Amino acid sequence: MPYRSHAQQLLILQSQAFQSQHRIGVILKGSEQWQQQVLQHLGELHRYQRALVLGERTLSYAETVTFKQARQKLGQESDLIVADLNCAFDANGFTAVTGTLKGGSLLLILPNTDSVQFSELWMARACQSFISICESSPSVIETGSDFTQVQTIPAVDRFSQQRQAIEAIHKVLSGHRKRPLVITADRGRGKSAALGIAAAQIIKNSNKHVVITAPSTQAVKTLFEHASKELGIAPQKGYHLCLETGASLRFIAPDELLRDSVNCDLLLVDEAAAIPLPLLQSIVERYHRTCFATTVHGYEGCGRGFSIKFSAWLNQHRPGWKSLKLTQPIRWSLGDPVEAWLFDTFLLDAEIESLSSNDYSDAKLLELDITDSTHCVTSLRKAFALLVNAHYQTSPNDVFQLLDDPNIRLYQVISQQQVVGVILGYREGGLNESQLQDIQLGKRRPAGHLVPISLVSNLADNRPALVASLRVMRIAVHPETQGIGLGSWMLSQLASLQEPEVAYLSTSFGVNSELFNFWCNNGFEAVRLGSKQDQASGCFSVSMVKALNSLVGWKEDAQRQLQIHLIDTASDIHLNLPTTLLLRLLISETQNTLTLNERTYKLISNYTLGGASFEATRILVQQLLVSHLSSVLQRSAEYDAKDYADLSLIADLSIKKQSWAKVCQEHGFTGRKQAEAQYRQAISYYLLTTQPV
Repeated sequence: MPYRSHAQQLLILQSQAFQSQHRIGVILKGSEQWQQQVLQHLGELHRYQRALVLGERTLSYAETVTFKQARQKLGQESDLIVADLNCAFDANGFTAVTGTLKGGSLLLILPNTDSVQFSELWMARACQSFISICESSPSVIETGSDFTQVQTIPAVDRFSQQRQAIEAIHKVLSGHRKRPLVITADRGRGKSAALGIAAAQIIKNSNKHVVITAPSTQAVKTLFEHASKELGIAPQKGYHLCLETGASLRFIAPDELLRDSVNCDLLLVDEAAAIPLPLLQSIVERYHRTCFATTVHGYEGCGRGFSIKFSAWLNQHRPGWKSLKLTQPIRWSLGDPVEAWLFDTFLLDAEIESLSSNDYSDAKLLELDITDSTHCVTSLRKAFALLVNAHYQTSPNDVFQLLDDPNIRLYQVISQQQVVGVILGYREGGLNESQLQDIQLGKRRPAGHLVPISLVSNLADNRPALVASLRVMRIAVHPETQGIGLGSWMLSQLASLQEPEVAYLSTSFGVNSELFNFWCNNGFEAVRLGSKQDQASGCFSVSMVKALNSLVGWKEDAQRQLQIHLIDTASDIHLNLPTTLLLRLLISETQNTLTLNERTYKLISNYTLGGASFEATRILVQQLLVSHLSSVLQRSAEYDAKDYADLSLIADLSIKKQSWAKVCQEHGFTGRKQAEAQYRQAISYYLLTTQPV
């Protein structure tokens, strides 16, 4: 029977793969029945220990998981993967699980027989480089690609670099303080395993407390699995391993590390590139025995931007820091064709190019047409290189979403025939009244439309979602162009490129003072603040809009709602929001200036002179501060650090309602007497000057 010979051909290819300890990609072109027969017979010819099927097919010798579930297999090892592209595809899951495929194995692709979406066509084109076995042909079809260039690789010690990393981590604990270690590696190099093994050895042999932090608990799953294995114990719940000696290994989120005082002998930071650089710098300054590790390329996505920026900062602030790069794959040999194919297909190796000129006078912002296959691949690679370099967490799914989602817009700044800037936008709004009624009542939430739906739900006003808008998801410029105003120019050009029906631009991001100032300076105004802090950055999410026409009359209502909301939540939900940022967010261009009567002013004035009481005047001071914020901060260009400290003092006591002990701690006062004297003086200087004549 023909399928038997085809299964034999696969076995021969697997034997060749074993010689080189590479993975080989093969595409099976034929009917579903023939594919099933070939695969089933392959399992009869070879005993697989851990075969995986991605999709819905079942094989007697393999485990079947969906593409999305495939990420759950991280940390395991497989010796055969069959990917059925006719099923719902998840690029993140596919690229992740392919990293579990060991050298000497096959990656078998069952092609989509009805490719219509751009992502499906993209995958079909990418798989053309695979070796083909066709139902209609008795022999293997060689493509001339790297998959057919089989060579025997000399035996190497694949774990030598991992052992070096483990030893280096031990030295961080035993050596001089303030000499952090930075480990970089491509995926599959055993980085997380090295962290886990080293941590386990440390707590097993000493009464030490090791803390691991990362952007999410998912990122440290492999680390804890290796630590548990090294200790010979079952994994414990809550990402916390505690021994009878009192030694421990536990996960703590980055923001909690900086917010609280943590008992920590050694701090390990995994996937550091996905944590904002200012947080990493604060971690270095607070914790003096620290090891940072990150994936340079891979589904975590960070690129060289992290290494360059963080290294430059460490050179200045921690000149004794050490670096270690892991290049030797653990599961396969160097030069693996499947790894090269993954990097190329999913843009995992996108790197920025050096610019040939610093003359940007010919710069133009253009929308990329993804249907133009001639330039699409090159343009996407350059765009993603800039996004990754700018510290955005990019993933293979982002590439495929861009290819398939008609609402996504990609704009590039072209200068001297090079890409120097990129904007990723999302078209939102244009919903109908019946949809919006269900949204207001919480009965539905359509995919996308992040900012309009958020506003509709919280304002009980359909207007933000009835009109069309464009959300700026990401914006990045080439590092050689930073500081010349290119980002602001891009936003200005973006506004002018929009069709007449687009009523506003929007953006939503984890807010800090620097980013907030950038968007404010470009005409965006805050309309909503989220109630939860991001685990990695500790930032609250803010939504901002920039009106492009007169159909944004609801903006003033949203700003007033934000102001009322913030005054209410500043003392609890948003207590961790920096006070200077709180004051900026409280400013509303259309706020109703509160009219305080003469007696109220007299009462506040008496307090500043030593009369009345703090408790009797606090709410009045709060109302006066909020009401006159715009006029008070209009002189901000003339203010120095002391001015901002005084305004923050007023806000901390009257709006955040902090205790005197907390205020003294944060502002450096010796006690309440000194703090209240400064509070009275600040009220008199900044607020009572606003009293009407």
